Amino acid sequence: MALLKGLSGDPLKQQLQKLSSDPEGAAEVAVELLELLADGDEEVRQWASECLENLECPRSADAKTFGKLATSETEDCAFWSLKMLGRLGEQARTEEERIAKALAKSHPIAVRQNAAWALSKLGTISAATRSQLEAAAMESDARLVQLSKQALSQA
Repeated sequence: MALLKGLSGDPLKQQLQKLSSDPEGAAEVAVELLELLADGDEEVRQWASECLENLECPRSADAKTFGKLATSETEDCAFWSLKMLGRLGEQARTEEERIAKALAKSHPIAVRQNAAWALSKLGTISAATRSQLEAAAMESDARLVQLSKQALSQA
C-alpha cells in the first residue's frame, strides 16, 4: 500500500477514493487520514472522513497516537480519534485517561459524546473516569447523558 505522504491534489483524492472501499488499506494509514482532516481542501477532508467511517478495525498499534489526537484542536481529528479508540475496545484501555480528558466541557459536544461512547467500550474504568462520566450524565445534552449512562452501566 502506497503511503499518502507526498501526495496532493488529484492523486491524493484518487488514492483516498480507493481507500474508502479498502478498510484494511485505510487501517494501515489511519494516522495519516486523521492528519488529512485538517487539510485545506474540503474534498480531501471528506474523502479522509469517508475512509475513517468505513474503517471498522483500526490497528491496535495506533492506539497511543489515537489517544494523543483525542484532544486535538481540530474537532474532526479528535472526533475520529475517539471513534478509532472506541472501535479498538479493550485494546485501547491504555488510553483511558486521554479519552476521559476529551469528555471535559472545554471540548465540542460531538467530541465529548464520542469520548463517552469510547469509554463504554473499554470495559472497566478508573474511579476518576467514573466521576467524570457521572458529571457528564447530569448535563443538558440528551445524547451525552445517554452515552455517559451507557458507559457507566458497562464499566
